[in-house]
Amino acid sequence: MSRAPIPNAIARLLRALPIDTPAFGAIRRRHFVYLLLQQFAALAATFAISFASLAKVVEVTSSGMQTAFTILSVVVPGLLFGLVGGVTVDRVSRRTMLIVTNLVRGLIAMAAPLYLGLAPVEVVVPIVLAVNFILSAVGQFNFPAEAALIPYLVTSEELLAANSLFNVSYLAAIGFGSALWGPLSVRLLGAEWSYFGSGVLYMLSLIPLYRLAKDAPPRERAVRPSRYARLRHVASVVADAKEGVVFAAGNTPVGVAILALASQSALALGLVAVFPVVMSNRFGIPVYDQPLLVLPAVVGAGLGLMVLISPKGGRQPRSRLVVGGNALIAAGLTVMTVALSPIDWGVPGLLVAFAIIGAGFVLAYISGKSVLQEEPPDYLRGRVISLQLTLNNLVSMVPTVLAGWGLDAWGPLAVFGGFTAAFALVTGFTGYLVHRARPEYE
Repeated sequence: MSRAPIPNAIARLLRALPIDTPAFGAIRRRHFVYLLLQQFAALAATFAISFASLAKVVEVTSSGMQTAFTILSVVVPGLLFGLVGGVTVDRVSRRTMLIVTNLVRGLIAMAAPLYLGLAPVEVVVPIVLAVNFILSAVGQFNFPAEAALIPYLVTSEELLAANSLFNVSYLAAIGFGSALWGPLSVRLLGAEWSYFGSGVLYMLSLIPLYRLAKDAPPRERAVRPSRYARLRHVASVVADAKEGVVFAAGNTPVGVAILALASQSALALGLVAVFPVVMSNRFGIPVYDQPLLVLPAVVGAGLGLMVLISPKGGRQPRSRLVVGGNALIAAGLTVMTVALSPIDWGVPGLLVAFAIIGAGFVLAYISGKSVLQEEPPDYLRGRVISLQLTLNNLVSMVPTVLAGWGLDAWGPLAVFGGFTAAFALVTGFTGYLVHRARPEYE
């Protein structure tokens, strides 16, 4: 693959730097940069819309239950369409899929001043739920296409670094959309015009997508026309989805990555459900000050990222990095549990815990994503990625409910102790799988 320069001063500066690392090699590939630009714009729009939808529902109803339904309207499509999205991505051009999905979401979002601004108050919530559901359903065909394209745009030596940069861009887009553009646009323009502005971001993402290199469909499976053609097509889709599941179950690195990423997702939502209450009740920290407690996690994440993009980190087996990262998360959870116990390490203990968890998260998350891009053959990659996303949605719903109930019934120490024990158990199991299958991937 040619290393075509980005035609601007930044690219010339990068080429002049005396650094020859996979990370800089990935940045020098202009088509990878185009993918990063469209990802940032589209994800920022997605999370800004999520914020605006919650703001609109709270404004109209002030109901916690309606807010919960709003969140579910985004999560449920992942369960219904996640695997179908992966199968579809493996049948068509990924670039074309990104263009179509961003165009559709952009048009829907830009129409919000009509269907939200002019709608009677009593139908606003159903409209928000329906629009969220549709946007999330379309997104299930977008996310696997993004991740599946990366191996086309960089070399195998640059893949881990490229995936690291891709996920840093992912986190930055979440922060920009949900913490900056979403709140600012809702405050200044209102929720419906926040939707409109996010639709403009979707449209802007089409510019780098247009410049992205065209990719051929990985595989075409023809279905002969007949009166049973539709049934055969459904059967072929089911067979394709099953093929992805069977591959993941039979490939140890992929199975370990999926288990690790799913356990991280479940842990994250469970912590989000109880952490604000614990910090307010136990330490008297207002909710609006609590994000400051997570700053050490950013420092830890930076250290973890430096390890990943270093030459030594790039030579480590991905599965070991996944297990090692989750082991660090388990260690951080242990420190957090002790901080809340009668030993009472207090807020300093929590800060240390977040730093450890941040480093472990980056090591395990980015390495796990790299495994899902490197291990599956091209015609299966989209299905494997969508399988992981679907399982994330599935396993993340239960811990949120259990954590809230457990906090009321038994208190924070029992909840955090349960988190630690469950996460350590899953991590130990994945470590056993990696150790048992070591000759398979080394």
